Amino acid sequence: MAFQREEPYIFISLLARWISGERSCEWAFWFQANWQDFERVESDFDFSVWKVDHTRLLRDTHKALNAEGYSVKIENQNWFRARHEGSPGIVIGGKPDLLALRDEDNIVLDVKTGKPHDWHAHQVLLPMALLPRSDIDEHFERRFRGRLVYHDGLVREFDRRQGEDVYDRLPYFLDILVGSEQDAHRVPSRQECGYCPISKAHCPDRVDVVPGAWDED
Repeated sequence: MAFQREEPYIFISLLARWISGERSCEWAFWFQANWQDFERVESDFDFSVWKVDHTRLLRDTHKALNAEGYSVKIENQNWFRARHEGSPGIVIGGKPDLLALRDEDNIVLDVKTGKPHDWHAHQVLLPMALLPRSDIDEHFERRFRGRLVYHDGLVREFDRRQGEDVYDRLPYFLDILVGSEQDAHRVPSRQECGYCPISKAHCPDRVDVVPGAWDED
């Protein structure tokens, strides 16, 4: 049985997929922001090899940053929660792969072992802007730039202004998540439902397809 959250909460990986246009079913994001412990359609993706490759790329990137003189925090050290002053009724949670910290230069990094997607950028841009406004005192008013590192050597860089630009536009989407269920558009389709973990017990409009590899976060 699903339980309604005491207040809406959304994880950055979900938010990034939506605002980037990777996924279009507003209702799926609304439901996950407002309900927890719901009946899930489990992914058939084998994460075992992915986890090995991701761990190796994470470690190699960590080592390189240390060599450049950065103090590096990894995964579980980076959990944070934040609110947007323009739509404070929802909590945004995140856990960047790496934070590289130095006196005058701080970087949010995510490492990716698959092919590039547009939503990957937002998975970096969002914590760049949210971390200085989060519940982590260490990062209060700290300025971050961003970096995506791919297994094939591709590196994408982001400056602070890009993060702030995304942050400024965020209330439009957050207001939908804290609004009524009826105002969140449902977009059932093979593509949307194939990557959605919400079962038919909660979404009778779900299109039955073989599930894909949605973000387990």
